[in-house]
Amino acid sequence: MYHVCFSNPNAWVISYKNGVYGNVQTGNENLKVFWGKIIDLVALNPGDKVFFYVKNEMRLHGLFEVSSEPYFCQDDLFENENEKYPFRFNFNQIKYFPNPIPVSEIAKLIENGHLYSITTFERDQNATFRGIRQLTNDEGKVLEETFLKYNPKVNLGDVSEYNHPEIDDSIEAEIIITAVNDGEVYLDPVRIVFDSIPVVRVKRGYYVAHYENSLQGYIYYSLRRRSNNVIEDLDVRNFSECLMEVPMLKAQQFRSDILCLYREGINKPHFYSIIETKKDRTISIQDLSQLIGYMKTYSSSKGIPFNCIEGVYISTAFEEEAVTYLRNRKNVEKENPVRLIEYYVNEIGEVSFKPIEI
Repeated sequence: MYHVCFSNPNAWVISYKNGVYGNVQTGNENLKVFWGKIIDLVALNPGDKVFFYVKNEMRLHGLFEVSSEPYFCQDDLFENENEKYPFRFNFNQIKYFPNPIPVSEIAKLIENGHLYSITTFERDQNATFRGIRQLTNDEGKVLEETFLKYNPKVNLGDVSEYNHPEIDDSIEAEIIITAVNDGEVYLDPVRIVFDSIPVVRVKRGYYVAHYENSLQGYIYYSLRRRSNNVIEDLDVRNFSECLMEVPMLKAQQFRSDILCLYREGINKPHFYSIIETKKDRTISIQDLSQLIGYMKTYSSSKGIPFNCIEGVYISTAFEEEAVTYLRNRKNVEKENPVRLIEYYVNEIGEVSFKPIEI
């Protein structure tokens, strides 16, 4: 997996010197934004490759590799009195590219369709603003090749070396967020675990996810780490890559919450799962028709057969009319383009899933 991490010039100098990435925490963030940054961070795994896009200077730096689990630390490493950078991971440099890629070159790659998981490297008004975004392996290789073009005579092995201490403690994400919201400060690093979600009680004995992005983030975290039995529950075995908030087309506002790609070796993907999540909504036939329309558009834009794409809708409930629509489509047209999965969560945030028979 490849990722692009966003930074600013001052923070990037410190990051590159220490081999530590930090996403900013401001004093006026609400809990939804806090959760969003945690979700960004836990998208990374040790061994993932990362590029760093430095805003203001508008250039992309590479190539690096994640060397730690994501962690939270509010010490003064980034030497800023007004802002902290506690959403962190450690990295190593694996290829030395002293000449970064300018944003003009990146814009060409987006326009030519070589980069399609990201529509802009500036703030995207159609997406939740995030400090970290995912790329497919194909897109990552395109950027590596572009770096070679800008660094034709460089010794790629002349990399910076870092010595990172071990991080001993692990804490559940919700505990960290609650503690920080109550005024606690984490001066020592703690690894972030994401095995439960914040909940709100709707009625006696019935709970749902408090934030939609926390449900999405829990699923993504579990897919990437192959944990919590989520791969089996959602039946997305054998996927090779997964990304969050992927645009179906550059001109469209619709983005899949999670996109899973399936491929063998270096071949092009041969199947896609588009996963949509709703924290507490009864899904209607109109919702299904809209999703199928987007799937057809994506199929056409990628030049792949429609039967090589499936939709996966996850929510608390589905209208009977919507279920009947899919059953009729399966019986008459011999296709089942969308799978429906109910999710359940208990009072301590443990999540389970139950597929609906079509």
